[in-house]
Amino acid sequence: MVAHVAMAFASVIKCDIEKFVGRMNFGLWQTQVKDVLIQYGLHKVLKGKPFDMKEEEWEELDLRAVSAIRLCLAKNVLANVQKISTTKELWERLEGLYQAKGISNWLLLKEKFHNLRMSDDMKVSDHLSNLNEIVCELEAIRVKVEEEDISLRLIWSLPSSYKLIKLVLMYGKETLSFDEIASKILCEERRMKSNENMTTNSIMVVRSGTHGNKNHKMNVVCWQCGKPGHVRKYSRGGDTSQKNDSDSTKSVSLIMGDNDLL
Repeated sequence: MVAHVAMAFASVIKCDIEKFVGRMNFGLWQTQVKDVLIQYGLHKVLKGKPFDMKEEEWEELDLRAVSAIRLCLAKNVLANVQKISTTKELWERLEGLYQAKGISNWLLLKEKFHNLRMSDDMKVSDHLSNLNEIVCELEAIRVKVEEEDISLRLIWSLPSSYKLIKLVLMYGKETLSFDEIASKILCEERRMKSNENMTTNSIMVVRSGTHGNKNHKMNVVCWQCGKPGHVRKYSRGGDTSQKNDSDSTKSVSLIMGDNDLL
């Protein structure tokens, strides 16, 4: 009966997850695989064979679960566990290989947690993902991280551009809710982005207006020299009286025979 239910789920549910290559977060990958097994009705196999299940039915269920997990492994990882035939043994073997629980890994994750910083050009959603990934890895090796500590680390890791919201979040509150803080920071990011867009649009309008004024000036015609694009003080034609004096001098010179002026 269980096998038929699992087959029915498999026919309607398609779960695409990234294959585990040995370098990604094992805890997150493990959670995704558990979800796949739950959707297929195979998750109970991880705990071992129940006493009230027939041997033939159990073998079928266990075989399907092993197959589902193997399909989520990259070839280089599969090579290390290809001889394992039961789900429980395969699961424990993967945990032993890739979920390091030693003191060195614990210290490394603690260091990553306390040194986490958000850069100015990073999205808040990406930063939240990095923080939650570290917390997930710590909890996978049985290290409990309190919500208040996670909330404070999120606030302290924000860049200087969020200094106003940091003050608002840290003072005047008796408790720190991670979800509430994350929501406010996301709202602050949208507000800052909106202000940047408004500033950019204002600059474009000012530049457009300046350009329009220049075009308007190009339509002005100087009343003195008759040329477009300037007024009298910018006239390249010079002063009319000086031009007339020069013409008069030339005429007198020609009459007197002074050719040096020609």
